[in-house]
Amino acid sequence: MSADEVLVDVLRAKLDAQPWYRTYANTVTTLVTLAVNALWLLVSLGVDVDPTVIGGVAAAIQALGVVGVKLTPNGVTRRQIDDLDAYVGRHRA
Repeated sequence: MSADEVLVDVLRAKLDAQPWYRTYANTVTTLVTLAVNALWLLVSLGVDVDPTVIGGVAAAIQALGVVGVKLTPNGVTRRQIDDLDAYVGRHRA
């Protein structure tokens, strides 16, 4: 067994062992940001709030979502393993 195959096997084992939310961590973070922003817009549009404040808070929520995605530790994904396997296979042949 080559070192490349060992690496892919280790990554596949790590993928199988990690919880689903680790694999989709950035997607979950983005969906939470979307939900908070949608909730803010629904509530703020039903209350007498200055539209500039509504937009400012919505932009701040979105900016925090971007920071959240940046700081969210990512898990191993099936696509990463497949891309790595294809890349190594192509360059070793």
